[in-house]
Amino acid sequence: MIRTFPEHLIRKTTLLDGPWDFVRDSENKGQQENWFERFPHAEKSLYVPSCWNNELHLYDYEGIAWYRKKLRTDQTQHVRLIFHAVLGHADVYLDGQHLGYHYGGYTPFEIILPSLPAGEHELVVRTDSTLDRLTIPTEVVDWFHYGGIIRSVELQTVPDIYIDSFAINYELNGANADIKVEVRLRSLSQADGTAHFALSESERDICSKQISVGAGQTEVLEFEFQLNDVRLWNPGQPELYLFRAGIEQDDRYERIGFRKIETKDHRILINGAPVYLRGINRHEEHPEWGFAFPPKLMQKDLDIILELGCNTVRGSHYPQSPYWLDLLDENGIIFWSEIPIWGAALPNETVCEPLFQERALTMMEEMVRMHIHHPSVVFWSVHNEIDSRTQDAYELTKRMVGLVRKLDSSRLVTYATMHPLEDVLLPLFDVIGINKYYGWYEGQVEGFKEMLQQFHKRAERLGAGDKPVLMTEFGGAGIFGDVGWEPRLFSEDYQAHIVTEALGLFKEDPRVGGTYIWQFADIRGDLKSSGKHFRDRARSFNNKGLVNEYRKPKQSFREVRRIYRAWSEQDS
Repeated sequence: MIRTFPEHLIRKTTLLDGPWDFVRDSENKGQQENWFERFPHAEKSLYVPSCWNNELHLYDYEGIAWYRKKLRTDQTQHVRLIFHAVLGHADVYLDGQHLGYHYGGYTPFEIILPSLPAGEHELVVRTDSTLDRLTIPTEVVDWFHYGGIIRSVELQTVPDIYIDSFAINYELNGANADIKVEVRLRSLSQADGTAHFALSESERDICSKQISVGAGQTEVLEFEFQLNDVRLWNPGQPELYLFRAGIEQDDRYERIGFRKIETKDHRILINGAPVYLRGINRHEEHPEWGFAFPPKLMQKDLDIILELGCNTVRGSHYPQSPYWLDLLDENGIIFWSEIPIWGAALPNETVCEPLFQERALTMMEEMVRMHIHHPSVVFWSVHNEIDSRTQDAYELTKRMVGLVRKLDSSRLVTYATMHPLEDVLLPLFDVIGINKYYGWYEGQVEGFKEMLQQFHKRAERLGAGDKPVLMTEFGGAGIFGDVGWEPRLFSEDYQAHIVTEALGLFKEDPRVGGTYIWQFADIRGDLKSSGKHFRDRARSFNNKGLVNEYRKPKQSFREVRRIYRAWSEQDS
């Protein structure tokens, strides 16, 4: 299951999920020895999607690994092959031929195979999870670094003329929506062709026309129309619309929700109503599944988050599964989406590197295109905790913010800073996120009050005093089950003390528009016995979760639930 609704009813789709042959390439000799032509004896059978680090004897492995899957086609056909997420570098081969390369980890990429002959075919993927100073994230990162094909691989059979893309944009005027639709039809035929195109919403026919597409060409269709008295998507009260683009032999569905996003008086406004954000940071990670997070567990995470009283989730720190965002769409939960530029240990020299910037811009574009139709996505975040005190950071950020605004002007552009009193990036953004850990990494929790007073004055001087401020990370570690008579470090009691005191301070500040507690669940840390980083992570976990890694609640969960639910009643 890739989405909570079918994206195609006519187009034949097959998931290639299941056992694939797997072999490590720790010496990086596979390409030289042509493993893509003659795959070596498989080390083991590995289920796709999954992370190899969850397998026995592969826990610490970072590097290159190869996958192989044999598939059969009954007749010559056009194939669209989609990899929904492969961690790091990915090279794809079919029958010994190199088809393409992708770098990233959390966004899909596709390959079109026109007229694939009938018979058995060998699909081989070379992956490389190695981190270095120019990868995103870089070599020092505060989460466990998994490797593997972490989301589904999909094989679609497409006709001579097929629907290549389907984009829906709109502007709200009161209760009416002015809608612009762009559909790209692509021909894989050697002859000119025609198709009867139809666009509809649920049971409502919007338009239809006969289309001619030249051999091997692409035809772009654009439509503008208005829907009146639309039902608006609101936090806690979601309304969704399902649109269909179709021709005789192909179809594609996209789902959207209508809402207007603004800022005013230090608040986020959805459809003109201010929303105080009650949020949590969530890694899409589980100790038994890594980043290959199953849909069933996504539903459980959502149920716990709803129980907590949240109306928003921050996707820390990478593009998360479309299935997860579908669930948020359906439940009226606001989402903050970001790419994995985690910068607490990111050298400033790295942000100047052309390759790093190219990768960052590509990741931003791929994330926006992947999540563009989700009404739950209110924030696009360009980076987290980089050294935002420098001119180099300013130049990179200016490029990234410019790209996002070009791709999508309907949402808010943001980031999270760990240098709020020295940051030079404040004027570039619609919303400012602050990450600070008073009571844990520095001082006492009461330090938030003085820090915010200084921050607001500085923001005014920089011309950013009117922007909403969100507390995007704060908290402390608590080991599940460690309770006592006093709030000791690493105890559930002390963690609850930090979080509850901080929430009270933030709610008293009229310029703070919401909170994202760090974090939802305990996650694996990137600890190495030979390394110097994160050695304060007890159990090799970042233990700041309100629930532990198996989703069992700590004392802080119960305290936050009490506070968030009380705030929800005040705001209703």
